[in-house]
Amino acid sequence: MLAILESSSALSLDAMASGKPYSSNASSKEKPMKNNAFEKLRIIDMTRYLPGGYATQVLADFGAEVIKVEDTDVGDFCRTEEPLRNGMSYYFSALCRNKKSLSINLKDEDVRNVFLNLVESSDVLIESFRPGTVEKLGIDYLTLKKINPSLIFCSLSSYGQKDPRSQKPLHDLNMQAQSGYLSLNGGVKAPLHLCDLATAMVACQSLLLALLQRSETGEGSYIDISMFDSFVWWNSLIDSRWSFQGDDISEESIRFPADCSYYNLYETKDGGKIALGLIEDKFWKSFCELTGHPELIEDRDRPGAYETVKSICASKTAQEWDIWLEDKDLCMAVVIDKTEAIEQILHLEPHMLAYADFPKTGLTLQTNLPHAIRGLQPRISLFAAPPELGENSREILEELGYDAQAIDELIDRGVVRGGGRIHG
Repeated sequence: MLAILESSSALSLDAMASGKPYSSNASSKEKPMKNNAFEKLRIIDMTRYLPGGYATQVLADFGAEVIKVEDTDVGDFCRTEEPLRNGMSYYFSALCRNKKSLSINLKDEDVRNVFLNLVESSDVLIESFRPGTVEKLGIDYLTLKKINPSLIFCSLSSYGQKDPRSQKPLHDLNMQAQSGYLSLNGGVKAPLHLCDLATAMVACQSLLLALLQRSETGEGSYIDISMFDSFVWWNSLIDSRWSFQGDDISEESIRFPADCSYYNLYETKDGGKIALGLIEDKFWKSFCELTGHPELIEDRDRPGAYETVKSICASKTAQEWDIWLEDKDLCMAVVIDKTEAIEQILHLEPHMLAYADFPKTGLTLQTNLPHAIRGLQPRISLFAAPPELGENSREILEELGYDAQAIDELIDRGVVRGGGRIHG
């Protein structure tokens, strides 16, 4: 288990990153959740990058045994995404805590049999190969269903398994482009991969629904997740508006005007920013009264209203606005940068964001799941470090009934990686 690094004290990021001593309110004797149904689940995760990794992270954090089945070369490509710390990627650190790694070459017949043995005792398999690949490897749903009829098999692809567009190499941005979304946001690349995240949400929801259905029927199922369809779902309000606007939509028709007085970003006296979201009349009225401009209450769209509010916002520094807002019931917030935001969350919500002491990366920032289910929400204090490639290969093979000599032979042949050799 990890040294616990959850603390509500207001510590600076520099102090945490440097490893300097600090207090912790967490107990090193914390125990996992009791009566946790997820601990009975075994998940085979054959995906790469964000969509699959984010989906299975939910199951892993809730206690399921998630086994990343990776190749014997580099494994999940997100292992090498920069920046790195002591050879560990920020990407892999964020997505792969609480998971195990089995590194194997599925093109080897002996290893394929190992994999089939693993499937027998598994509840879920999720993969993101290009359509047709699992059939070539002999590990497709129809094949595995004969071995384990209760298996839930989930495939992720760009447009679904039967759509020829899924045979093309595509990424998140390409599918955002095809959804029409990029024509409505100024063509800006978002810092978050929206299509990938939509896919992860749909995949996780689908797996949970399939598991619930299996609890009634005892039968497994096949799930075909289209990344594009997942993002189309996220676009539902935009597409509905397109229809209600006479089958037409543009960036200009959905955004607030640049000179909107009540919903905008304004510059403060010290060059900072403050966000106003005073859409409701009661909040706008209160703002106008409190700032000494009652003439704007009934006419917030009149010419000059924006310039007046701009002048009001420029009359105080960001810190002065923060103080002024403390006892006000207004939809206003000072814009802060990521460093300020992280320090604030560490202080106010240590259950959501905290540092864990991982063997390879030291003090490592981890974000918890927001699912606040009483008695079930994961704790960062119990997170296991992301695995090295093949770190759990020997452990998993031993559990499947292979003896040390058989495992050593597979490792010597290079078709299984990791776990260390203990013979010869």
